[in-house]
Amino acid sequence: MAYAAYSDSFNALSPSLPPACAPQPVRLMVLDVIVPSCDAFQVRQLMAGCPNTGILRCVPRLRDRTVLLEIQMPAERVEDVMHVLMTSVPNGEVGALHSWRHHMTTHGMTHGF
Repeated sequence: MAYAAYSDSFNALSPSLPPACAPQPVRLMVLDVIVPSCDAFQVRQLMAGCPNTGILRCVPRLRDRTVLLEIQMPAERVEDVMHVLMTSVPNGEVGALHSWRHHMTTHGMTHGF
């Protein structure tokens, strides 16, 4: 009974909601980017300004003095993020773009998605 009251208070069970208002699943993507280590902080700040985007991992590559950044974002933000990267960090290398499922499988996690 309490659940029904809670759901009704937020219109979760209301049949009057149009289908466009129903929550849509977010398709996450992961972009690999290699930047000089001196530019890594700038990229992190830029990604903090992009909605629903963040740095998953920052892997130093000592021999090259570069950093591999794994950037997570919704699929609809890929073009925006790539534009920000290409205009702000000209010394960066844009690498592979993977689905969230591929990223998790690569790191040995096959559950939870």
